Amino acid sequence: MWYDINRFHILAFFTWQFANYFAGQNIFGIYSNHVPKWKCGDSELTKDCNVYLSCPKNNLTFDEPAFSSAAIEFDWICGSSAFYQSFFSQVQFVGHLIGTLLFGTLSDRFGRKPIGIVVISNGIWSTFASGLAPNVPLLFVFRFFVGLSIGGMLVVLCAWIMEVILPRQRMVVRGFFNWGWTRIALTAICYFTREWRLASFTTSVSLIPALLLVVFVIPESPVWLHSKGYKERMIESEIRISNIAGIPYTPVEHKTVQPKCLIDTLKTKGVFKKLLVLWSMWFSVAMCSGAIDLNSGTLAGDLYLNQVLFGILLVPSKMLLLFVDTYFTDFKRRTLHQGSLIGVLICVSMLTVFTVSKYQVSAVLITYLIGTAFIEYTWDACYLCAIELMETPTRASATGSCSLVARFGMILAPVLTHANMWWPYSVNATVFVLVASNLIISYFFLVSFFSNSRRKNTFSQPESKGVNLDNVCDEVIPMDDVNKEANGNKTASH
Repeated sequence: MWYDINRFHILAFFTWQFANYFAGQNIFGIYSNHVPKWKCGDSELTKDCNVYLSCPKNNLTFDEPAFSSAAIEFDWICGSSAFYQSFFSQVQFVGHLIGTLLFGTLSDRFGRKPIGIVVISNGIWSTFASGLAPNVPLLFVFRFFVGLSIGGMLVVLCAWIMEVILPRQRMVVRGFFNWGWTRIALTAICYFTREWRLASFTTSVSLIPALLLVVFVIPESPVWLHSKGYKERMIESEIRISNIAGIPYTPVEHKTVQPKCLIDTLKTKGVFKKLLVLWSMWFSVAMCSGAIDLNSGTLAGDLYLNQVLFGILLVPSKMLLLFVDTYFTDFKRRTLHQGSLIGVLICVSMLTVFTVSKYQVSAVLITYLIGTAFIEYTWDACYLCAIELMETPTRASATGSCSLVARFGMILAPVLTHANMWWPYSVNATVFVLVASNLIISYFFLVSFFSNSRRKNTFSQPESKGVNLDNVCDEVIPMDDVNKEANGNKTASH
């Protein structure tokens, strides 16, 4: 069977996609902050705030809005209240930041399944409640809880699904069930609802199938159960997976590991350096992707068509990435990460040139689309490296720490888009600096992280690609030590 996919894996993939789909609330600000051009009396349409602030409200008219946004309803357009446009996303990112750390730690302690149920349930009620918010303070409170669930889903469900699928399926899930579909789904909801409150209600209701899958179908992670010493429950979980998959049950051998908390992991020699590199990757990608995503709402052209094009490009490009990852063995995680960063640098440089020359035709959109695809590839590298380099007892909390660092970047991203109102190069300049810095860091340090296959004498594989998550430990082997040991074995064999 293709990639050995069975019925259970398909259900696990769809559960992953639901988590990814809900994470689309991170870019809901594109729609909730949508403001068309306006005019005062019979003047020309403009986006000049001086015109907006000086014009009597009864004489101010908007061009036909593509989406009835919260910004229009609560008047977050010009003046001091304009900051609420970025704060709408920021308060959600703060919740996201806390949720990644909180739910990641809880899932390592109490299990992936119970915390996953809590996270999805919280996402359903908070998204629905945000659509009912009668005023700005309550709206921001509810969006904070939405952010909590986004953080929890991306950490808990990410670790959970990665632990119940096969190693060779990790790129399958990211290749076929990805951000492209999320973008298309969110755009479709906003297109058909045309109103931010109704869009919130629709998103909330559409999460119910995910809750049903988590409650009634996907069992607790056998990898996590084994790490906690729950052997009987682990076997029950594996048997349930086999029954759902429709295949005979075969006992799975799991490597015994000593459970650790994140603090214990950080104390392990070499691991803090590993996390520092991962943190720099996640921070840079989060801030850059957040700024690029939120700024895409200002592109010329149809709001919905532009966003759908982003999704349409991402879906086949991620499938192409899966093909390359499967059939080109030299295509490593660091190749994916560093190659994508170079692509982002090229696109940002071109967009800066377009901005200087005030060039606003189709080439700008095409370059923006390609740059977004490259930045999405860097997310794949970030998630895969974090999952594959951390051992089971600390995988969710360590990934949570990476996501926690990334949320700091996400919190700053709306500020960049707001700063673009005063200096049009704010987003491009910051993205260029961050991506270039991260490229240098990953080039010199990511290469030194090796899969834990030393016992198999696979010294030529300084890579986590395809590693069995049960066999991951927190031992980091320096490059020189590995080369010396490999050369020593070669000498002995002669």
